[in-house]
Amino acid sequence: MTPVFTTRPSWQTAPAPLARAVEARVGSPIIGFTDVHGGMTPGPAATLSLGNGDTVFVKAMSAHVNARSHELYQQEAAVLAVVPATVPAARLRAVIEIGDWIALVTDHVRGAVAGPPWTTAAVAAVARACAATARVTAPESLPPVLARLPDLDGWVNLAAEPGDLTGWEARHLDRLTAATIGWRTWTSGRFLTHQDIRGDNAIVDPAAGVAVLVDWGSGAAGAPWLDRALLAADVVAAGHAEGPGIARQQALDLLTDQPVEASRFVIAQAGMWRRNSTLPAHPGMPTHRAWQRARADALQPLIEDLLAMIDT
Repeated sequence: MTPVFTTRPSWQTAPAPLARAVEARVGSPIIGFTDVHGGMTPGPAATLSLGNGDTVFVKAMSAHVNARSHELYQQEAAVLAVVPATVPAARLRAVIEIGDWIALVTDHVRGAVAGPPWTTAAVAAVARACAATARVTAPESLPPVLARLPDLDGWVNLAAEPGDLTGWEARHLDRLTAATIGWRTWTSGRFLTHQDIRGDNAIVDPAAGVAVLVDWGSGAAGAPWLDRALLAADVVAAGHAEGPGIARQQALDLLTDQPVEASRFVIAQAGMWRRNSTLPAHPGMPTHRAWQRARADALQPLIEDLLAMIDT
């Protein structure tokens, strides 16, 4: 289930002044490029081959095309500017703003996206990257995670307007809502969190077994288990190469040694996706709501396990 909601234009469509500014900042002419596709933003992204033999990654966005994505790129630039070198993130080379355009230039990370579908090796590599991130105290300039989290009152909101509930949701609704109460308090903390862990937001070098986290626009200070919980949710929601049973077991393994709030967070994520799937489509992203619904539905078997753990 690859989250592709829009078609990225080619890097060659980027404004010429922006491309020239990139060359000036990296100190070498661009002699070739390979477009990168996928993800949720409708701006060009590419690996650039430079005349000095170097390779960098660039992504760009116009506020006129998508104001929210432009804002996220600004947020990502601020995060990457302050994260320590111990964090598994691509290093920021340059931030270029010309007119309503912004471009981020980072180190090129070798490897492939972790998924979907996930593999056991990719789950392990990304879990290690999440653990390394969680050991870092968030830089003071980063906001609290509550400023970056979506509304996680999905099950509570659905309970107030239950007309669209499935039988499974209706049977479990009281426990689902109870499990998510208080999320604004228990997600808080002082540790660095990427806060957007998905298979397409991690690059894995299979030979080294190392993962680098990318797309840091939601980076914040929060609870140390947040990224691990997001990983567990995505392994099940996005799918595993060995099937849903393996995905479910690996998600449980990721959550078993974590505070109970990590399991409650996964339940809240599902509620957020399920509630948001009932809203009007985003402009230019006609498949996004169906993707959210599919993720919420896929998490139901895992949620039954988590509810049982919470109840004991």
